[in-house]
Amino acid sequence: MDPQPLNTDQWAQVGLALKLLWGAFASALVAGTSLLAAHAVIPSAVATNTISERWLKIRPLFYVAGIAGVVGIALFLILAATEMDWIRETYPRFWQ
Repeated sequence: MDPQPLNTDQWAQVGLALKLLWGAFASALVAGTSLLAAHAVIPSAVATNTISERWLKIRPLFYVAGIAGVVGIALFLILAATEMDWIRETYPRFWQ
């Protein structure tokens, strides 16, 4: 089975889908580092007196940033999935 060549509109969908996937990746980096800092690094560093206890007051902001990052990942992946119509148009018969 030969795939159909992509037209200009389909290339635009591919580009947008890739941008959305990069957005999901960036959100994953934000979520991962924020949640790691809030849940592991800050409490451990405060417990060993490496940093002062006032960092515990900033800790909820890291949780908010981490949760926003997780929501961003979901949002970007859902939006990228909606831009995948070009696959169905390029490969009209999926199982053959």
